[in-house]
Amino acid sequence: MFKKYWIVLILIAMLAASVTSILQTPWFSTVILRRMLAARPGVVVKTVVIKSQQFSLPGHFQFRNVRLVLQFEGKELTFETPELDVSGLQQWLGVDRRFLVGVEHAKVSYDTGAVDDLTAQFTVVPQGASGPVGAVQCRWDKWQAGDISAFLILNRTGLEVRALSFNAYDGHLTGKLMVRIDTPPLKYTGEIFTEGLNVAKLADVNPGITQQLDGTVTGTVSVGGDVHALQVLDASLVMPSGGNISASLLAALTQYLPASREKKRLDALINSGGKLGMELFSFTIKGGQQGRFAGELHLRSREVNLELNLTHEINTDGTIASLVGYWQKFVQ
Repeated sequence: MFKKYWIVLILIAMLAASVTSILQTPWFSTVILRRMLAARPGVVVKTVVIKSQQFSLPGHFQFRNVRLVLQFEGKELTFETPELDVSGLQQWLGVDRRFLVGVEHAKVSYDTGAVDDLTAQFTVVPQGASGPVGAVQCRWDKWQAGDISAFLILNRTGLEVRALSFNAYDGHLTGKLMVRIDTPPLKYTGEIFTEGLNVAKLADVNPGITQQLDGTVTGTVSVGGDVHALQVLDASLVMPSGGNISASLLAALTQYLPASREKKRLDALINSGGKLGMELFSFTIKGGQQGRFAGELHLRSREVNLELNLTHEINTDGTIASLVGYWQKFVQ
């Protein structure tokens, strides 16, 4: 009888050693992760790599040198991190199903954008995941931002970004964003408040704007639409401390101005390609339905004794590209 107990204990020890060996082996985790990702609709798994892992009781994994490459609608998303920490897995088997995922110094790239030095702490539940995130830098096409923080909510309906805060072009911006993917086409809404954004720093984004206007901008921009069209745009932007505007933009108005010293000054600036100092600049635009936008422009300059109040209307095909194209024609 005593001998049988020893055999049972040896078998249990061998089983425990086998299980521990499996839990310490990245191959097993790689297979599980690949299958979980492949089960997501619209996701094509290209690469799943985990160089090493360490397991400790009751339910804690440390994964090192992780690299994932996924494909969405023909575009690749790459996620890389030196360390990914998963803890509280024992709770997933209980009534309150959840566990924690922590990431440090990660990099994410997708299409024409990338996020560098990403830090995140997510709580994962059956319905999705949520938690605070931060990043040192983010690049999207020609746009750049730094010192980013937000609270993310991911679920089957899409992505919600709350308490968004970041620095860009000498200014500070805050806001929120929501992207819906549950009912195609992809839909989005967002609201951003900007303070102290330096227009001159936007040269890499749109040279036409910086050639015609400079100063620091404060205001709010709200947008909404889908992948096909911009359906809502509500913007109110001002330069509280004034700024400068290219005098050539006012060339069409000079014929209506009486002969004066100020008119000569304005003509000289137009001919030389100079800029006109402003004490007031405000711009509003609203609309979006069927590509129709309307707003107002207010400008005041003591330099040439000019105060300008204009209403404007824009009819486009509703896409952001066409709206940007309209602006570029205006400033060129």
